[in-house]
Amino acid sequence: MSKMSKIIEYIFKHTRKEYMDDKGVAKKYMEGRSIDEDEAYTIPKRMYHTHVESKYMFDCQMIVFNEAETTERTVIYLHGGAYVNEIVPPHIVFCDKIAKKTNATVFAPVYPLAPNHTYEETYRIVEDLYKFALEIGKPITIMGDSAGGGLSAAFCEYLASKGFEQPEHLILISPWVDVSMSGDYDDYKESDPALGIEGPRELGKSWAGDLDPKDYRISPLFGDVSQLSQTAIFVGTHEIIYPDIINFYDKLKSSDIDVKLFVGEEMTHVYPIYPLVPESKEALNQIVEIILS
Repeated sequence: MSKMSKIIEYIFKHTRKEYMDDKGVAKKYMEGRSIDEDEAYTIPKRMYHTHVESKYMFDCQMIVFNEAETTERTVIYLHGGAYVNEIVPPHIVFCDKIAKKTNATVFAPVYPLAPNHTYEETYRIVEDLYKFALEIGKPITIMGDSAGGGLSAAFCEYLASKGFEQPEHLILISPWVDVSMSGDYDDYKESDPALGIEGPRELGKSWAGDLDPKDYRISPLFGDVSQLSQTAIFVGTHEIIYPDIINFYDKLKSSDIDVKLFVGEEMTHVYPIYPLVPESKEALNQIVEIILS
């Protein structure tokens, strides 16, 4: 683990959200989020390598990076945040880097969040966006981190169930594949400085709405993965959801899916999107290589 990674982990430990470990606090947190979660997201003011703008597409705010006829690829990026938190500046910077390094147009929907919304609205938005991407006719990558990684995997399982063609690449960064948090986390809960069990489980119930949290549209670990395209999974060994992600990887392997696993030793949740971290730079280069392949 690099010095900068140790600093990031230290920050996580000392800014840990109380709602991660208590479902009652999680409920109160969602009550507070419900007041302002539907406000439009303001793109942070800073210098980017590509043109970044906010659009309104498919009844959703969409942050679009590097939109031009000369781009060679399309990337759909689904951000993390436990399905209750909005996109944050590191996501913006990361998407900008992907757009620049792969000559891609990146679409990052600011999708509806719990508790005011459930998975249903987001699925409609992402499906319409995916159809739009198919019409563009350029190779498509679907990727996301944390909740957005789980959503990316679940959505691709959903595409298969509807007979749609799969994207060329599926890239999952610390994907939340079991929103019900039904696994055995005893060996990992002490090493994870950011995530808990009870809080995420409560947040996930709100996102699931009327569905069982183990429904594949919520938790892709329990879905049919046999039709997924080339998949890459990034995970750190200091993540509480590490065993779930490994189980998901094993399921893809046993289904003969072309899947690669990238393990960040002693790394924490969504480490590839951290700024100024050597391990994240290495992961970014690996992701770029996958998209360009």
